[in-house]
Formats: sequence, structure tokens, C-alpha cells
Amino acid sequence: MQFKIFGSVVLAAVATGLAASAAQASFVAQFSADGGPITSFTGTGGYISQSNFTVGSFSIGNYTAQSDSGSSQTPQISAFSVDVTNSNPSTVTDVLDINLWDTGFAPPGSLLTLAGSGSVTFNVAANGDSATFQSGADPADGQFSLSTVAPPVLTPASSATYTTGMPLPITIPLSQQTATFSPNGTNPFSMGNNLELSLAGGSNVTLSYTTTAVPEPATLGLLAVGGLGLLVGKRRKRGGSPRNGAGS
Repeated sequence: MQFKIFGSVVLAAVATGLAASAAQASFVAQFSADGGPITSFTGTGGYISQSNFTVGSFSIGNYTAQSDSGSSQTPQISAFSVDVTNSNPSTVTDVLDINLWDTGFAPPGSLLTLAGSGSVTFNVAANGDSATFQSGADPADGQFSLSTVAPPVLTPASSATYTTGMPLPITIPLSQQTATFSPNGTNPFSMGNNLELSLAGGSNVTLSYTTTAVPEPATLGLLAVGGLGLLVGKRRKRGGSPRNGAGS
């Protein structure tokens, strides 16, 4: 069974219920050109850094990504440096799909907003060159890739397209798109993103993109009220002993 997320990008459920302690072993970036073989890189210590590799007709000069799974602050997974050239000697348009996914994110609240955004700089471009970006999450902490079904939570896709006449280089934002979801209690969740590049032969782009999960305002309010209650309780306990002692 296959489910298209955008263009030719597809995701696969590979495993579920991975513990946070095993999270970094599941931090994986996958690349596939025109639906061909998948090239995968696994992160170490929350980082993936690869350079000068080829996927189909695409030359990737640099790919650097980071994940902070296990953190309870602002869960985030980012590809913050990507350089891609379609080295096809003809002007044929080819498609490169990139999936970045990790598990074991600690939920900072009961209701989270999944947000994805980024930018693409067209350095050398032809009319119709484009980048399309989408973020996903799974409250059950499943691992997803480029092969089959999509994760249960998806943001709308955001696209940037080069049109003849635009000055080069030109940077176009991949506007922020959001979706809300609730993790399963205090269990970890997983999240990631997909990028689809459609580039003519000879085109070159640089990109960065990020997916985050932050508590909804209502959840933040409850956390603040709860924290205030604990603080007041502690102050009362600290202030109560001297008064009780003075009155005895």
C-alpha cells in the first residue's frame, strides 16, 4: 500500500514503539532520485553530516542535519545545510526526495503544534524548478521513511518555485505550515520531514528546513498555573515553620 504525500514523496512505517534511549539509532536521512534506490545515513549523537555523494543524477555537496530527541524543551529536527545540483548533462527535470526522521521525542505538553518551515535559494535555475516541504509526526513513536504509508500527523505542504525572470540567486521561504496532535500520555513521539526537489539539469540550490513541536497556548497556561501553585505551596511551607515556632 502506498500513500503519496506530495509529488512523488512517500513515507514508510518501519517500526513502532521505539524507546527514547534508542532514539539516535533511529535518526535517519534517506535520499531517492526519481523513485529509484534509497540512500540512507544514520545519525550519531543527534547529528548527520555527509558531503560529496551522488543520488541518481543529483550531486549533494553537503548535507548536515540535527535532532534533539530526548529533550523536553522544544523538540526539533532540522536539516540546516543542504547543497544540491542536478548534474544531468541534458536539461531534463529530475526529482529528488529527502526524508529525515527520528524517534524518542519527549512531549513538553499534552497538546502540541507541529510546525514546519524553511527556505530554498535558487543559485542556478530553470523555469519551474521547485522545492516542496512537509512535516509529519507520530504520537506512537513510529519510524517512517521513503517507502510506503504516511505518518498519522501531517502539516500541509509548502512549495517554492522559480520562474523565468527572477534574479539569481534568489531565496524563497518555505512558509510555515502547522498541525496539532496529542502525544500518548508521557510516552515519546516521533517526527520528521520530507523535501521534494524538482530541478532541471544544471540547476543548483541550497536549502535549510526545520520541524518543531511546541505546546499549545492552553497547555502552556496549564503548565504555568501548575508551576505557580507549586511555588506558592513551597513558600507557604517555608513561611509556616517560623510562625508556628514563634507561637509555641
